[in-house]
Parts: sequence; C-alpha cells; structure tokens
Amino acid sequence: MKQRLCTFMQIFLFVLLLCTGHTASAETSSLVWEYWQPSVPAADEKAARTVPAFPKEEGTWRRFNPQFGVAVPEETHYIWVRVYIPPDTGVDESLFFSTTDQAVQIFLDGVSIYRYGDLNHHDSSYGRKWHLVDLPAWAVGRQLYMQVHSDNIWVLGQFDRVRLDRAAHQIEEVFIYDFPYVSGITALVIFIMLLGVYFFTEKELRDIYLRLIVVLVVFFVWMLSSSSLVLLWADWPVFWWDLQLVSSYLTPLAANLLIYSVIDDVYKKDILKTSAVHAIIFVVAVVLELLGLNGLYLMRFFFYLALAVCGLMTGYWLWVCHRRGNKRCRSLFIAFGTLSLLGIVDGLSFQYRVFAWHTYFVPFGIYTIGFFIVQLILERAAHERYLAELSASLENEVSVVTRQMEVDPLTGAFNRNKFSAATSDFMRISLEIREPFALIMFDIDYFKKINDTYGHDVGDVVLVGFVQTISGFLDRRHVLIRWGGEEFILLCLHYDGAEATAFANTIREAVSEARIHPSDQVTCSGGVAVWYGTSEDTADHMVKRADTALYQSKENGRNQITCEPDWKAHMPPRRPRPKAQQKNGAAQQEKPRTDHPEDAMKGIWDR
Repeated sequence: MKQRLCTFMQIFLFVLLLCTGHTASAETSSLVWEYWQPSVPAADEKAARTVPAFPKEEGTWRRFNPQFGVAVPEETHYIWVRVYIPPDTGVDESLFFSTTDQAVQIFLDGVSIYRYGDLNHHDSSYGRKWHLVDLPAWAVGRQLYMQVHSDNIWVLGQFDRVRLDRAAHQIEEVFIYDFPYVSGITALVIFIMLLGVYFFTEKELRDIYLRLIVVLVVFFVWMLSSSSLVLLWADWPVFWWDLQLVSSYLTPLAANLLIYSVIDDVYKKDILKTSAVHAIIFVVAVVLELLGLNGLYLMRFFFYLALAVCGLMTGYWLWVCHRRGNKRCRSLFIAFGTLSLLGIVDGLSFQYRVFAWHTYFVPFGIYTIGFFIVQLILERAAHERYLAELSASLENEVSVVTRQMEVDPLTGAFNRNKFSAATSDFMRISLEIREPFALIMFDIDYFKKINDTYGHDVGDVVLVGFVQTISGFLDRRHVLIRWGGEEFILLCLHYDGAEATAFANTIREAVSEARIHPSDQVTCSGGVAVWYGTSEDTADHMVKRADTALYQSKENGRNQITCEPDWKAHMPPRRPRPKAQQKNGAAQQEKPRTDHPEDAMKGIWDR
C-alpha cells in the first residue's frame, strides 16, 4: 500500500510539473524574438558601440525561440538579437530574462540602456545571471536590440524565464519560481540537523549517517547555487554558476558513496565501476575548464548520458537487493531512482534542449530521501525496542536469580545472602526516621535431638512449621533470615529493646502452642540486641550481642527471651510518640498479626 502511494505521488508531481512547464512556455508567446543571420560569415572580433544598419543584402532576421537559443557556426562568439515590445505594454513594465554564461548589451534607438559583462573580453565566464531591464515609456511598439557574447556556442542566444511585466511582479515570480528550491533547501537543512543528532548519539550506524550527510550537503550546495533567490542575496553569477556545475558532478559520486555502504556485497564492485565513470567525467571537465574550453558545461552532455545508463544499472541492483530482503535498498531505490529520473529530464531540457521547461525538476524529488531517513529511524526504533525488551527480560531473570540466591529453598525465609543488604537498609532508615532498629536471634530448642530421634525429614518439617508460625506476625517492618541450621535472625524496624523483647516473647509463646511436631512440643529461645545508631556498631556487633543474649536464655533453662542489659544506655533518642500511641503501644505490640497473613509473607518476599 505504501509503495503504491509513493508511486502515485511521484506521478502526480510529474504531471504538475508538466503543467508548470507549459505555463512557463506560454509566458513568452506575446514577445517576438528574432536574430540576425548574416549571408556570409562576418568578422566576429569585438563588440559594437552602436546598432549596425543590418542591410538586407548582408543577411536576414529570423524568428527563434529564446528558450532553445540559436544555431550558429563554430567560432561564433557574437550574435545580434531583437525583440518587439508589444503596443499594449504598460509604461511601468520591465523586461525580465535570465542567461547562462553570456554577456548582454541592450540598445533602444541606438542608445545603450543596459549592459552586463565585458563583450570585448574573451575566454571569460559570465555565470548564471537574471536581468531586469527597466523600459522607458517610449519603448512601447519598438524593437530592442541586443548584442550577446559568449565563448560557449551551446548557450549563445538562449534566454530563460522571459517575461514582460512590472518589476514588483517580476520579483514575485522569482520567489514563486524558487519555491521548490526554498522548500527543498529547508527540507535538506532539517534532514542534516536530524542526521547530525543521530550521528553523535548512535555509534552503530554512524558510517551510514555520515555518508548520508555528505549526500545531503552536496544536494544542499547544488540547490542553493541553482536558486535565483541567492542572486538577490549575493549577486555573484560566476561563483554560483561554477558551484552549481561542480556540485552537479559530485552528486552521483556522493550518492554512490552511500549506496556502497548499503548494497549487498555482490554489487559493491559494480558501484565502484559506476563511480569511476562519474569521476573520470568530472576530472576531464575540470581539465578542459582550466584550458578555457568550457569543460564544466560541455562535459555535462556526457554526464547526463552516464547518469541515465549508470542510474538504470544502479536502480536494478538496488531492486534486486530489495527483493532479497534488504529494506534499506528499497528506500534508496525510491529516493535515488526518482532523483535520477528527474535529473535525466532536466538534462533533456536544459542540456540537450529536447524540450523547454520552466524549472528544474530535481528539487521536487529531494523529499524522497526522507524515505531512507525514515527507514533508518524505524530500524533504530525497532532496535531500541528490542534492546529495551531484552533488558527488561534480563532484569527479570536477574531478579529471579537474585531472589533465588537470597531465599532459603526449604523454609522460604531469606538466607544469609540477604543479611548485609537488609541490615544496611534498616540502619539507614532508622537514622532517617529516628526510630530504633532491633535484631532478634532465635534458636529452636533441642533441635539436634529431634533430628537424631525422628530423622532429618521430621527436622525439616519442624523448620518449615517454625517459619510459618513466625510469618503470621510479620509485616514490612520485619525481615526473617535463616542464619544457619536451626538458628534464625529477625530484623525489626521501629522496635526498641523492650518492644523487641515483648514481640519475641509473643512469637515464642506462639511457637510453643503451635502443633509444629505431631508428638512433641517445640520451643525456641531468643536473644535481642538493639542498634546503637553509629557507624561503629556494625551488623556483626549486633549479631554477637544477640548471640550472647541467646546463650544466656539457654543457660537460664531455654524457652526464654533475653535482651542485652544496657541497650537503653546506647540506643539513640527516638522521635516523640503521641500519648495515645504510648499507652496502647505495648498491647498492640504483643498482639499477633494474624488478620492478614498474606500481607505478612508479602513483606518478606517484596524486599
């Protein structure tokens, strides 16, 4: 569907341009142009100071189309042209026309009223120039005589975009004529800026972006130098003409530079061969130009021929690569295929003079390069999307693996790998919210006896039941860690020594009352340590103090909870608590959190 739409837009654009060309041709229909053809070859050595008599016995005036120029013998450098100013011409109207590499002097009743270039200086270039000649009121119904000089017989007498209108309207027509150039140059600037951003941010496609930027820059230079508006900004006819010619030769070379990086390897040598053809034509053109033989202009006859042949071959190779699955080649086929076709049409019009058109077609096709740019952007977006999905998948896998590494497979509690990170988090939060942090170490009483009497399978059941019983009291303020064997560590945020001891006793009583073992009662002992709130009091220090308190509980007969004796002296001050909370704090602390046991387990697993 997209390909059909692109084809339709190209055909529509082409038809529109045909209409434009016919409209332009009709502009000159009211003007009668004639040139003097002498009966015998005349001396052609210098410019005339005034209009000669033009006797009938020495030649005749013949009508011609100024867009095609005149046919003159070789070694002819001067011609005389006259144009009739219609009687209905307004008194405020001016004659507008453009020339390529020609000097012009205009006479009215033998008086010179306009001059561009030095008609007496040979072997010189006059560039591309548009002329606006103000006509006096008495010019209506008269003949204007022009003497034209050029060392290039192929352009002698060729006038483009001839109009007879008011000067303000002429300037407006220049802007209308140059709209494709202005819009095309704007699009090229946007493309270059966009690609520049991608060039500095993406390393993978940097080479392609750089080659495409080179192509766009060359196109930009050609379109800028081909524009008539640039002459209003900087009236340098020779400079802009030479720049236009050179950039036109460099365009296919820059395009092949890009195509070489995209096309399949089997056609890379062929692309180099076509590039060599264009390079040879350009070198020969430069050499001839340096010799004063108008090489940059004359070699364009071979340039357009090479553009047609090499363009067709390159288009075929791109199409074959597209059929083989190379998506980039399809975009380049659309872009450069369209530009090559329009370039051939321009060559037939402006170089071979097969027909006369009002403007270049190539600026209208510059937007087709956007297809390739969009293709690159879509490729990059798809790659970024793939990387994002891959990263998310990897992160999920890493999270799963990490969780598996931190979780005890038997009981479902965390293992010792979780201890360091959990204690660091609780210490940091404790300082931020000014609340205490306690560590409780539990040990199942006589667990070795259970294993020796009933076997390790029963011992595993006891461990699982112990964790399940404790889990019913936990929320997001707690982290339960299996420290080793039958030893467990419970990290408790918001608990001081008294609150942690009360909470531990609640758990101890619940364990002793639970049916963890089918025949024997299971009890546990515990030791409590409170963090001092300093960097010197490490997690290892807390474990040692809790272990000492646990040892004291065992020495006192087991099934007991012991807190380190001097915790109040070391614990930093906590934030003030409301009185109602202080009254009800102990009761709420000792109350089992069994109303939402699933939230309790969630508190373990989410961390």
